[in-house]
Amino acid sequence: MWEWAARGAGSYDEMTNLPRALRAALAEEVPFSSLQPVREARARDGTEKALFETADARPVEAVLMRYRDGRRSLCLSSQSGCPLTCTFCATGAMRFGRNLTTSEILDQALHFRRHDAVNHAVFMGMGEPLMNLDNVLAACERLPELGIATSNTAISTVGWIPGIERLTREGPPVRLALSVHAADDALRSEVMPVNERYPLRDVLAACLRWHERRRRPVFVEYLMLGGVNDRYEQAVALAELLRPREAFKVNLIPYNPTDGARARARPAPERSGQSGFRGSGRDAVAVFRGALEERGLRATVRVTRGRDIDAACGQLAAR
Repeated sequence: MWEWAARGAGSYDEMTNLPRALRAALAEEVPFSSLQPVREARARDGTEKALFETADARPVEAVLMRYRDGRRSLCLSSQSGCPLTCTFCATGAMRFGRNLTTSEILDQALHFRRHDAVNHAVFMGMGEPLMNLDNVLAACERLPELGIATSNTAISTVGWIPGIERLTREGPPVRLALSVHAADDALRSEVMPVNERYPLRDVLAACLRWHERRRRPVFVEYLMLGGVNDRYEQAVALAELLRPREAFKVNLIPYNPTDGARARARPAPERSGQSGFRGSGRDAVAVFRGALEERGLRATVRVTRGRDIDAACGQLAAR
């Protein structure tokens, strides 16, 4: 049954090497998926987003992003909601539900596998993956059977040190991505309250231990927030933190606005000047990237996907 599902089967009837009576009994007694689709949307760029509901009515989101180079990348959720309340994130505005099971994580991937081949995955949807590491790692063990190699799977964290330390010791050799978003503790604590528990320098030290063990660079995710964290001197400060250079690769992320969710949750910082954050302009992103590269850091700018369908994590569920 798993082999059929991993190849994209959409029902028990398609599993033609199972006896007909067994297929009928399964269809009657065992739900084909642990998730029920609630809403789906497709962007002009081919990005697809799905909002699901678990058996106990918890919202779950997942995204499929299509790229011209052939990548079919999944963004998977590990929790329903998130307990860490990052101020820029629509998921942070929601009430935390619970950790997702391994099946609920895999069924997000299987939903899209039924429509298209997939070859990359990142745990950067709803929730903090390292707070649900047992189920996330169990899902990672199965993803290669869907066509997603372990080397093409990444786990993104806001800096949950116990999980980083565990990833250093065990589990498949997946990639590690760290959401930083500010180089100084005061600002980072403002936009990411988890920084008060695990300060950035301690998090980076844990990431370096992972790098030394796994021999792979840490992907530093940096969300570009206009007027908040995108100044030249902030790029210089970030570059000073990320040493040795070869241990890190910076990915600058244009902000996908979540104004509606944030306005309903709490007032945005006064510095944003509106109901929510705004994204940095192209010139500011280019200057920020240049400052990093001048100091020997590898830096890329993520291609924005799915903006016209609220593809940022938590946006459909928050609605």
